[in-house]
Amino acid sequence: MVPIRDRDPSNADLQRFTSVTLSKVGDVQVAQGDLAGALKSYSDSLAIIEHLAASDRGNAGWQRDLSVSYEKVGNVQVAQGNLAGALKSYSDSLAIRERLATSDPGNAGWQRDLTVSYAKLAKVHRQSGDKPKARGFLRQGQEIMARLTKLTPDNAVWKKDLARFDGQIKELGP
Repeated sequence: MVPIRDRDPSNADLQRFTSVTLSKVGDVQVAQGDLAGALKSYSDSLAIIEHLAASDRGNAGWQRDLSVSYEKVGNVQVAQGNLAGALKSYSDSLAIRERLATSDPGNAGWQRDLTVSYAKLAKVHRQSGDKPKARGFLRQGQEIMARLTKLTPDNAVWKKDLARFDGQIKELGP
């Protein structure tokens, strides 16, 4: 039987559906503790969305999907202790999120995605023992969340995110 993604490689909707499905399979594998299987599923998903995103760099949805795919691969790499791999995956995700946030600075979703990347990179640097780099990424995320919280003070999620950045910076010390 021919895999769905190979049946019609020119069908972008089918390719994206396959990528999303593989990502969801990876989510289940992570929940079951099958990190090797999850990494394979996420990597297969990533390969598909990389192709789609490269075919239409102006498609912000595909670009975001690509950033999320890199992030999921990075999450598994952290869980497996592959901090160098995770740093690369998270950095690739960050590069996309910076482009999206810069292209539409008023989009709060892009801004929050950017803070997620900063938090992930801070975590890897912290685990690697590089507190100054971790602190730098945390401060970048803190700055964005402070700005978003100031614009929408009733947003409980953003307040929680800001408090998390504040707390992690405090934990790192001077």
